[in-house]
Amino acid sequence: MVSRKVLQLEHDHQDEHFLAAVKEIEDGLEMLEENVPVYTPDLQFFENLVAEQRQEMKRKLIRELAIFTVAALLIVTSVLFMLYQVPAVFFILQGIVTVLL
Repeated sequence: MVSRKVLQLEHDHQDEHFLAAVKEIEDGLEMLEENVPVYTPDLQFFENLVAEQRQEMKRKLIRELAIFTVAALLIVTSVLFMLYQVPAVFFILQGIVTVLL
């Protein structure tokens, strides 16, 4: 029973230190809020930022679509060329790709 009271007293002492530390932290944060000005940018800044991002995304989309279209045309053209000009090579390549997959 005595050891419980001693532990309880030590625990109360730790709680006092904890509460004092919390109080100091809160006071410090309040001083920080009072002394540091908070700047909020205007709405026009964010609207311009969004407009620039949209334009950049649109440019990237057009560029990627152009690259995709050129690559697709090259692939289809080469496959059709091989099919009509050298059908044996075309069918051999088709067999190799099928086996590999």
